[in-house]
Amino acid sequence: MSIKSCLQLSLLGIGLSLVFSIVDGFGVASSQSFGVDTASRVLNNKSMDLTANVAKLIILIPNEGHESPEMPEEQRLINQPYVPQNIVVNTGTNVVWFNGDVDHDHKITLVDENSNPVFESGEFKFNTLSKPLLLNDTGKFSYSESDVSQDDPKFVMEGTITTVYNNISQSGKAETNSSNGNYDTVTLLMVPAKDVEEHVSNLQNQGLGIVSQYTFKDLRGGQKGTGPEQTLLVLGSKEKSLDNLLPILEELTPKLPYN
Repeated sequence: MSIKSCLQLSLLGIGLSLVFSIVDGFGVASSQSFGVDTASRVLNNKSMDLTANVAKLIILIPNEGHESPEMPEEQRLINQPYVPQNIVVNTGTNVVWFNGDVDHDHKITLVDENSNPVFESGEFKFNTLSKPLLLNDTGKFSYSESDVSQDDPKFVMEGTITTVYNNISQSGKAETNSSNGNYDTVTLLMVPAKDVEEHVSNLQNQGLGIVSQYTFKDLRGGQKGTGPEQTLLVLGSKEKSLDNLLPILEELTPKLPYN
C-alpha cells in the first residue's frame, strides 16, 4: 500500500473517531438516549441516563417500595425502591422524588463520595413531591432511607445519582428540544397494565408525551384490582413546570388500585 493510501486511511480513522466522540458526548446517538425501549432498560438495568438535555427529573417511589426483597413472601410490585434507582444527569439538573407509596412517608438523605451530607428532603407524604435537589458539582452521590421496614429493620432503600458536566448552552438546549423531540422534564409512573390505554389517553390529553412504556409481570404476582401485570411509563414534557405537573400526578395516583 502506498504512503498516500496509508495517510488517507489514517486521516479517515481519526475523522471517524472525532465524529463518534462528538456524537456520543452530546447524547445525539448515545445508546442511552430516549427511545421506545427506555422503560424496559429502566426496569431491567435499574438505571437511566438523562444527559440528553433533560433539565428536571421526577423519580418515582413506587407503591411497596419500602418492602424488603428478603421477606419470604414478596410484597413489592417492581424490582427497585426508586424508579429509576440509579441515574446519570448533567450538572444543574433538578431532581425531585414523588411519593407513590400508599400510606408511607419518606425522607431522602443524600451524601457525596466521602459520605458527607449534601441534601435532606425532609419528610414528605404519599402523593406529594419532595423538595427539589439541584446538584452543580460533578461526582457520584448516594441517597438512601433506613428504618423503612418493620419486618426487616436492616433493609435500606438506596440509589445513586452521578452528575457529569455538559457544556451545551441553554439556547442550544432549547433548540435541541424543539428540533428532535427531547423533553425538558421527565417523570416515571407505574400503572396496572389492564388500564394502561385509559391512563395513556388521559395523560396525553393533559399535554404529556409518552416517551416509552413497558409491561412486566409484577413481583407479587397480582392482587385484587391490579392484575398480574404492571406497565412502567416514561413521560416527558417540554413546557410543564414541576408545579404544573404535580396536580396531574396528585389526581391520578390515588385512583390507582394499589393498597
